[in-house]
Amino acid sequence: MNTAQEHYDQHLGAIYSWMAGDADVALDRNRSFFRLLLLDSALRGLAVDLGCGTGFQSIPLAERGFSVLAVDSCAMLLSELRQRANSQRIQTIHDDLLNFARHISSPAQLVTCMGDTLTHLESLDAVQILIAKVCRQLVEGGMLVLTFRDYVSVELRGQERFIPVRSDDTRILTCFLEYQKDFVEVHDLLHQRSGAQWTLTTSSYRKLRLDKNWLIKLLSESGWAIIRDTFEGGMVSLVAKKIVSA
Repeated sequence: MNTAQEHYDQHLGAIYSWMAGDADVALDRNRSFFRLLLLDSALRGLAVDLGCGTGFQSIPLAERGFSVLAVDSCAMLLSELRQRANSQRIQTIHDDLLNFARHISSPAQLVTCMGDTLTHLESLDAVQILIAKVCRQLVEGGMLVLTFRDYVSVELRGQERFIPVRSDDTRILTCFLEYQKDFVEVHDLLHQRSGAQWTLTTSSYRKLRLDKNWLIKLLSESGWAIIRDTFEGGMVSLVAKKIVSA
């Protein structure tokens, strides 16, 4: 079993954009999401995008006037982000997201950790450490946006654990889940065709089974006000505002 970084470096990074589908759709979805947060009425300074991938959050934030620090541990994804961003004010950082504070010199107005990035952390202790670091680096009234997949409320069983992700004439990506107490082991099975020959490559890594109620309690006890709490398509979405210094 690989770490999340190894899994992306060796397996998913090269096909991430294909796996994610239409980039314009993803960008427009986040443009609409950030518009709902009324970011146009806020002071637009530094935004930090943790686990930025190929820029589905970073680019809409830069378009709204933020100076974006985009952090990811996968160099291939950051390279795609730079190509897609053109002249947008986005600085890419190749590092573990827990190290983001090393790369900023002034407080941020906004921090995002979206997609399913948060579950890539190795433990709940690591989640607590990240939240504490974010709180220290945000201005008073700054916002934290978190999205992650719910692996807690429903545990898939039997054949339900085989999930078709995407396919076309030359690729088929299927995900298989194995549930443990604190983690779900994710197996990504990639079939690729070259001519008439199909080849299979596989890789697996662990994701945290992160309980939304535990996270809300952690945020509330750490000086945050929850201003948005939604669930759609298996994804939890939380927006919190910093109300006291940590």
